[in-house]
Amino acid sequence: MIDRADDGRGGRERVDALFISYYADVDRWHNDWPADIARRPARAVPEGRVDRTMMGRIERQSVRIDGRPYDFPRFLSRVRYGHTREYRRYDAYTPTHLSGAYYESLFAARGVRVRHVNSSDRVVIDRLAERVAPRYVLFSTSFMVEVPTILDGIQRVRAAWPDATVIVGGFMLGELERDVGPDAFQRFMGAWGADAYVMSAMGEEALIAILESDGADLGALELPETYVRAAGGGFRRSTDREERGFEMDDSWVRWDRVDPASLYHTVHVRTARSCKFRCSFCSLFVVEGGLAFAEPETLRKELTSLKSHGHVRSVIFTDDTFNVPQRRFDDLVRVLADFDFEWYSFYRSQFADEDTVKLMRDSGCRGLFLGIESVDDQVLRNMNKATTLASYERGLEQIKKHAIPTHANFIIGFPGDTPENAQRVVDFVDRWEMPFYSVSPWFLAPSTPIWDQRERFGVSGKYYNWEHATMNSRQAIELEQWMIKQPKQAVYMSQLSSDHFWSEIMMYSNGFTVDEAREAARTFNAFAGEDTPAAVLDADPRVERLRALLTRREMAPPAEALGRHFEARDEPRQPAR
Repeated sequence: MIDRADDGRGGRERVDALFISYYADVDRWHNDWPADIARRPARAVPEGRVDRTMMGRIERQSVRIDGRPYDFPRFLSRVRYGHTREYRRYDAYTPTHLSGAYYESLFAARGVRVRHVNSSDRVVIDRLAERVAPRYVLFSTSFMVEVPTILDGIQRVRAAWPDATVIVGGFMLGELERDVGPDAFQRFMGAWGADAYVMSAMGEEALIAILESDGADLGALELPETYVRAAGGGFRRSTDREERGFEMDDSWVRWDRVDPASLYHTVHVRTARSCKFRCSFCSLFVVEGGLAFAEPETLRKELTSLKSHGHVRSVIFTDDTFNVPQRRFDDLVRVLADFDFEWYSFYRSQFADEDTVKLMRDSGCRGLFLGIESVDDQVLRNMNKATTLASYERGLEQIKKHAIPTHANFIIGFPGDTPENAQRVVDFVDRWEMPFYSVSPWFLAPSTPIWDQRERFGVSGKYYNWEHATMNSRQAIELEQWMIKQPKQAVYMSQLSSDHFWSEIMMYSNGFTVDEAREAARTFNAFAGEDTPAAVLDADPRVERLRALLTRREMAPPAEALGRHFEARDEPRQPAR
């Protein structure tokens, strides 16, 4: 086994592996940098031109103060503290990620020390490099949607630990390989510079073989669904065998094996893998394979283990279809009712019934993500959503009756959609008095089932550049921006500048009421897409009220000390009041 002792000279701590479950691009914000790092110039967009790139959309949904862009967590940090250095208190990626906690738990029982880095950027990587010497670095792409950010993260890991073996995995790999094809994916892997890429949605078998190999040549190992460097250049599959994987009833987190100091008070858990449904715009079931469930009693075991950490009080279920099948879901809710945890999940409202929704509320349910996607029945049929608007509304009646907060998500521009439907979405979220909602332009990816139906629907193009008989991507992107400020009741929570539902969870789990969370988001939206002088913004009564709210509802800092690199950042330009 790998020597896990300190080097004895006051040097870096030796660990078997670092597991980096999230890497962020801090370069895009230009406002919360360490003083000793040169800033990349802000992007210039010609006056009068609308930037429809991903970065352009992010900036249009962000707040600019004296020319500098602020996303939602950085905006809240600046309002509360006068600077952005505490933005992780408000960041949607601060709750403890499932993948890192799972592998820390799994390998602890095998005598291998895995240190989970819950949130990182290039400054965190640099500081970890000064303090920690891992034999392996495990880098997850699951939360990352932009290839340049993946490239930046992996290359910085490689530079920080040139002697470590770098293993990359996560959902995005499987999706990207299907989207770009084998030749382009080979070029991506070469540019990223890792030693191996685990493509399986599970990954346990390959990682166990690698971490327990005691430094053996990766090419000599049999690693299912894994690319390793080939002798003649490029990457080859280690073996043609598929991963057998662990049963769901075996692959739960033993939280008593996880370092309590690394846990936020809110953590991610799961009871299932993949999805029962086959929505034609989604690649999740394509990448993750067959649907697998854990028994409700397995959840009881996991929550009992989690209780050993008394400061953890909320759980977020990652299950894509948590409330299907119904009988199993009823049993899961009864298990949850035996514990004191608050919980949040994805939810398909067409299956809601009064008895279950009441039990959900009583068992600690404090928020639901509703993937409604469209208010047009023909579009829902084209999406293969297996539901109707009337079915959604029957379920919404029960959710509203029992006052469970919701976030409704919609897709703009799917085949059959029309620009007029945007107003129908606005009317819908207001009529149902939904606390929060979000919309996204349709993303046409080759990894999704709709790709093979393009001719049927008259679709040309791909990604965020497409058109069909009733809409095009340019219209969809414009409508996305238009819908931010349209509803009278519902509040828009951007996916691009705040990561929608998960930002709401951050506020709820830190004691915010629904109305307080809405006030925070509504204030942010009031300035989104504009450039406001600092003096004007700070004197605005809405900002003054938000500052008082954030002072009253002080949010917990992240658990991970190395994620809080505050001391080297710029001094505040505007003092908190």
